[in-house]
Amino acid sequence: MELKDALAARFDRLKSGDDGWQALADAGVLGLPFAEAHGGLGLPPRDGFAVLEVLGPRAIALPYLECVLLAGILLDRAGGDAAARWLPRVTAGEAKLALASIDDREPARAAIDAAGWRLSGGKLLSIGAAEADAVIVTAHTNDGPAAFLIEREALAMKAYPTIDGRRAADLLLDDVTVPADARLAVEPEDIADILDLGAAAIAAEAAAIMARLVADTRDYCVQREQFGKAISSFQVVQHRLVDMHIEARRAAAAAALAADALDLDPAGRTKAISAAKVTIADAGRFVGQNAVQLHGGMGMTEELPVSALFKRLTVIESEYGTRDEHLARYMALG
Repeated sequence: MELKDALAARFDRLKSGDDGWQALADAGVLGLPFAEAHGGLGLPPRDGFAVLEVLGPRAIALPYLECVLLAGILLDRAGGDAAARWLPRVTAGEAKLALASIDDREPARAAIDAAGWRLSGGKLLSIGAAEADAVIVTAHTNDGPAAFLIEREALAMKAYPTIDGRRAADLLLDDVTVPADARLAVEPEDIADILDLGAAAIAAEAAAIMARLVADTRDYCVQREQFGKAISSFQVVQHRLVDMHIEARRAAAAAALAADALDLDPAGRTKAISAAKVTIADAGRFVGQNAVQLHGGMGMTEELPVSALFKRLTVIESEYGTRDEHLARYMALG
């Protein structure tokens, strides 16, 4: 809580045009989950969720999740020269990493020959890849899924904005050749762990966004008048606000369970995270849509944060597995 409060105060003091990424570096949170040998603090990954709980409700689009909690932690697990080279720079705010894990229609593949690893295929929706100094790309090999650290200049990509104010890129792996040591020393289970960590992290972010939307909508309903009365005095609006509050609290409980599940065995972890993702998707849609509706026309303007927060919840609904994919995974676990 102290980290979250301190970071919130720091960002509330930022002025338009200030460098938010440098603010994270100055706060010392860019190396929070990395080993001390790599310039970090060695704290549990879930401690980094506090950063998302500050950025999300303020609609600040910074790739902390993708750079630090996903690509950074995967590189930290791999260790070696690459981690020693890149992670201290990430911690200092001097370099950024990104993760490309979503396959195009056909899975990306990697094969080794005398020249090194040759990657082919495509990756979609890599958040922050266009601004990153290096990208960790997942690809299938004869030994199963693997991860490769590739510098930005070696990748062909098409960058574009997302509806929630971030920037993504699609990667074209047209026989990209990298040295043999570009393959990180991680197992398929490590990659699966990182993707589950991503789902748990955005659950925490979504819960924080919903809490902000409930508070802002309540305050707006107290101020907005119809027929000479604040609309918060109308029973139907009161019921709607209560339902929003219940859904937001349900989302917060699910997010907390998902964070706790990161320490469980793989089966327990995946089941809890999938349950949380389904809950977050349902609650986020309900809270977001009702927040926009109760704000009226103002709910779709850029003057209030409700529009940006609703868009972010909409994106979160399908990040790191859609609602239906997580429901199917939960059911398969029995």
